[in-house]
Amino acid sequence: MKTIFVLTCIVAVALAKNLPNLPENERVKLAQVHQSCQSDPKTYCDESKLRNLVNNIDDPVVGTHMMCMAVKAGLMKSNGDFDLGTMKNKISLVINDQSKVDGLVKKCSHKTDNLGKTANLMWVCFVQNDIQYYHKL
Repeated sequence: MKTIFVLTCIVAVALAKNLPNLPENERVKLAQVHQSCQSDPKTYCDESKLRNLVNNIDDPVVGTHMMCMAVKAGLMKSNGDFDLGTMKNKISLVINDQSKVDGLVKKCSHKTDNLGKTANLMWVCFVQNDIQYYHKL
């Protein structure tokens, strides 16, 4: 009986490591945002491109989808400005060392002359800095 309990705990920990460090309600919200963006033909994007975001930063279709995601998640406004307060709150949900949050907000909130690319770069920055504010595709 002890062996089964220990094995169950090991499996649970291993599975948890593969999930984002994000509260379930936020993960569900992001999945709903993604589905909403995917259901609109104007913001639909092939999932394989989204899974390989780093190599598709300049793809306008990916940018349109990621901008939709950023706006509906509250991280950006439709004019391309970042909502720094919301961004800080969302990053705070998944970063254990709160002293790093302001620096990460600053690092991931750089505007370009292209709204889609700005959104893509923000999401890539999240991934590269282990800001696990995402759902699993």
